[in-house]
Amino acid sequence: MTGNDPIEELGRELREKVAGEFRRTAEEDEHAARKAALRKRDLAQVAYELLARGDTVRVTIGSTQMRGVVTHARGNLATLTTGDAVEMHLNLDGPLLLDVVERSTAGGSSREQFGPGTFIARMRELELNRAPVEIYLGFTDTRPIGVIDAVAKDHLMLTGETTGFVPLRHVGAVRRTAR
Repeated sequence: MTGNDPIEELGRELREKVAGEFRRTAEEDEHAARKAALRKRDLAQVAYELLARGDTVRVTIGSTQMRGVVTHARGNLATLTTGDAVEMHLNLDGPLLLDVVERSTAGGSSREQFGPGTFIARMRELELNRAPVEIYLGFTDTRPIGVIDAVAKDHLMLTGETTGFVPLRHVGAVRRTAR
């Protein structure tokens, strides 16, 4: 038989049509599965992925932007290390925006076995060390500077020029300052 046999042509068309439908169904299923996986993630999982990949991230808190690589991620805490080695401790429950500005082609880090597992735990470390800090707030460009005197369940008590009480939900990041 020749290639122009109507039965062979019909068979070929049917095979191509069925194969195309299978491909489309598989693509739709993959898309739905990916979307479902993305919907289940929380910001802590996103931060861990950024740590593992080593992507360069921009963090925006109010009108302040900083850029670096996530070097620690556990619970609602992520630490962004900037190009000049400044560590910004991010409150993933706070008012911030994370943008991936450059995908890493190699590198990344694994999660540390030790280290604080929450933003409050990191704040308590800074409290115990009596480390002076600068606080980045999501609703103002004012950045209180002082020493954390107490970390309560929903706020920080900060002593600097005055004694301030800062609700944790408004804290986007905390940076240790020079003594």
